Amino acid sequence: MSDKYDFVLGSVEASVVGQALGVDIRRFPLRIRNTTIDRDRLRGLAARVGDRLAERGLLAGRSGGEPNPRLKRAFELLADHRVSVAVSGIDARQHDIAALLVTDGAEALRITQRHGEDELYFTSLSDDDFLGTVADALPRMGAAPGAGATIRHSAAKYRSAYSAHKAAERDHEEAETQAFGNLKIVRMTETPRRSRGSTLTEEQQLGRALSGERMGVGRIVASGHGGRATRRLLSWVDTDDGRHLIHIEETGDELVARYEPTGYADLSRAIRDLVADLY
Repeated sequence: MSDKYDFVLGSVEASVVGQALGVDIRRFPLRIRNTTIDRDRLRGLAARVGDRLAERGLLAGRSGGEPNPRLKRAFELLADHRVSVAVSGIDARQHDIAALLVTDGAEALRITQRHGEDELYFTSLSDDDFLGTVADALPRMGAAPGAGATIRHSAAKYRSAYSAHKAAERDHEEAETQAFGNLKIVRMTETPRRSRGSTLTEEQQLGRALSGERMGVGRIVASGHGGRATRRLLSWVDTDDGRHLIHIEETGDELVARYEPTGYADLSRAIRDLVADLY
């Protein structure tokens, strides 16, 4: 987008605009309120939304006027992009984190939704700013101390949980963020007291590192070519000692989770690697 801009739409306003432009705004992790399927009521709702948008300079004239070119371009980019990244989670205040970013390789768009709010905040970006903006969607946190660890689990339970996660994602249920985030960390328990002279295993060391107060958890999901290509996932967990980034792979009947202490620079590199071959 040649001209930078920011604008705000309520979720119902965004839904009505999306329907008018043929674009589905219901994208995870955004929380979009339902409108109506009754045609007469929908026409009335569209007229009221059109009046409000015109008052804010986002529509030329009243209801039935042309949308602002920047508003239209934002929805076009949402409909047709090369890479999308969804960031969702919970911060130290137990507030939801919700951000959706898309890029076509030249222009980019960020949509964020604050905890407990209905409004969607649209911001235009250059593609050069895309990756840094993804990293900035996470709360700032330093790297946890110590080395990383690799933990292996049976993949069967993970597949079941992931299927439930996908169903919840399709329904845009807010509780899904917590459930899926917790999936990455509930297997870590408080490390048993070790005997003198014993050596902690990698998993025990990680359990000790994660035994502090939880300060947040979440995930970053990247999709290529408008969601038609392979999806890639990173998760994070924050404690009062710092952040671990979690790389998850499924190999046969085993789920491999690699926990890495991660500061901002490492996070930026991991996000770059996550989306590098999706363009």
